[in-house]
Amino acid sequence: MLRSFDAGYTYSIPFRSLGQICKMRIRMSRSLSRMIGACILAIAFLSMWELYYHMSMNDEATVDVQKQSLNQIRVQPPAKKKTMEEMQKAQSSHLDFMKEQAEIQRNRRRLLDNACADIPPDDEIPMYTKRHIYVVDQYKIAYCFVPKVGCSNWKRILMVLNGDRDSVDGLTSNEVHLHAKMKFLSDYDEDQQEQILKKYHWFFVVREPIKRALSVYRNKFENYEYFLSNKYFHRFGKEIIKKWRKNPSKEALESGANATWPEFVDYLTHPDEREKVEKDTHFSDHWREMYKICSPCTVNYDFIGKLETVQTDAKYLLKTWGVEGKVSYLSSDTSRPTNSSSHATYDKYFGKLGKQELTRLWDLYKPDYALFNYTKPEIIP
Repeated sequence: MLRSFDAGYTYSIPFRSLGQICKMRIRMSRSLSRMIGACILAIAFLSMWELYYHMSMNDEATVDVQKQSLNQIRVQPPAKKKTMEEMQKAQSSHLDFMKEQAEIQRNRRRLLDNACADIPPDDEIPMYTKRHIYVVDQYKIAYCFVPKVGCSNWKRILMVLNGDRDSVDGLTSNEVHLHAKMKFLSDYDEDQQEQILKKYHWFFVVREPIKRALSVYRNKFENYEYFLSNKYFHRFGKEIIKKWRKNPSKEALESGANATWPEFVDYLTHPDEREKVEKDTHFSDHWREMYKICSPCTVNYDFIGKLETVQTDAKYLLKTWGVEGKVSYLSSDTSRPTNSSSHATYDKYFGKLGKQELTRLWDLYKPDYALFNYTKPEIIP
């Protein structure tokens, strides 16, 4: 008998019952151990199964990707190699183009030489012309620029060839006109100029003369916002209004803005009055006769381009220089286009001029029409 004391009470537990309790506890401990072991085995099994599942899914995804890649490879056709016939055809097309353009240049040169019979050459290249000729020594290029004949795009090309920029893209008109670093012919000494004259590729570009004059007016004078922001043309506007407008307002005389097309034509066709204002080479070259800018009867140009065929002309010229992969001639959208060559625009403005104004305008630009083989406009009397 075992006595037990608990909270002041005394009770007895038989020895036999105590033994049974111990045996029961032992059996319960063993059962609990087996259950814990079973749980551990179950957890291990589940973990292994989950790992296997994910590995299987990854393998399937990898196989799918590989299948897709293989399918893509199978779908893509092999690069087609040009046949000998195709290469010969491309070469023949290139040669035909170059021959055709060379013939066009010979015809332009021949017509120019014939017309120069009426315009005696200068003893030497005029300084005015030298200050309009950009030189790129690396490519042996000499370019006489004529304002309002796409010269912004040609300056872009020359800036790249001169190493000033990597690409023609993104070059604004202001950048090419104000920040070009090419030298002018006038920057070289006489011996160097003589070598440039003999060994370099000389070119210039022209356009229909009277349409060029209209383009100048619309861009520089009619465009009010541009005129106000461009102080270089204010002196011309003031002189035009002062001389050719009846009863001009004080405001118009002070600003020079809003000169009309007939007033501008009056200014152009009175050289004596122009000389009072045009005392330098800057900006008045926008309307100066093209032959007076580039002196084509004195300089033997290798290439004569025309704005009307500029895309084809530029392609030929760049191929001749071997730089067609380095530069390209951009569209007129990159400059300040006025669309002055359209028939509707042409008729609108020239319909405002009388016979006398039209005749004087023709007389002013007649040499350009003859030298560069342009047809006399029907509107001219």
